[in-house]
Order: sequence, then structure tokens, then C-alpha cells
Amino acid sequence: MNHQALKQEIHAADQAINNKDFDAVAKFYTNEATLVVRPGLLAYGRSDIKEAHKRISEYFNGSLEVSQGGMVIIEAGNTALVLAKTFVKSPEKLDSEYSTERDAIYVYVKDDNGKWLCAIDNSYGVELLQKNA
Repeated sequence: MNHQALKQEIHAADQAINNKDFDAVAKFYTNEATLVVRPGLLAYGRSDIKEAHKRISEYFNGSLEVSQGGMVIIEAGNTALVLAKTFVKSPEKLDSEYSTERDAIYVYVKDDNGKWLCAIDNSYGVELLQKNA
């Protein structure tokens, strides 16, 4: 399968985050999406996710830069599981307690217009298991 459209959506979402365009960021999610803000803290729905991204940007002193490395995409119908090497850089905040290289897990769904939207955004991946152990 060709996953170029999904990879482009992920890249565009990263650019919106990096540009602090939080209105655009929210549009990359389903209405009922869930974002893992940090282990133990979740945001639900576009409005809360938009506000969470603002707070995340503030935490990183407005210098957050997100990008993806290698990806594995497993697609079933209108659903895709994305395993990605995610990189989080912040030149203005070098002391974060959260890792800057993550093995992320994302779930995307294709809407009625064929656009991929993020339903579950978990940049921490299986690291959540360690936090709950």
C-alpha cells in the first residue's frame, strides 16, 4: 500500500505544531480524538487538544520542534496504526524530564472525504507501560 498521503498529513501536523498554529493543529484530529499530553494526562476532543498543544508549547518555552523519523504503517480499511520514531527538540528548554526521542504510536482514521485524521496521539508509545507498572 502507498502510505504517502498519511505521511504527508503527519508531516503537515508536525509543521503546524512547530509553527504554533494551534487552530490548524486541531484540524488534524478527529472530533473525539485522544492526545497523551504526558504519561498520566490525556486530552480529549479537538478543543482540549488545541489547548493542550498550547500548554505543551509553553512548557517548551515556545521553541518546540517535532519531527518524525522512520515509520511503519499498518492499514486496515479506514484505520491505520502508525509506529514512528518521533523527535522532540527544544533549543530553549534543555532540561525536560521527558525523552526527546520517542517510539510513538498513533491511530489514524480516514474520514468520508478520504482525509486521514488522528484518533489517538501517543508520542510516548509503550513507555506508558513503564509509567503504570
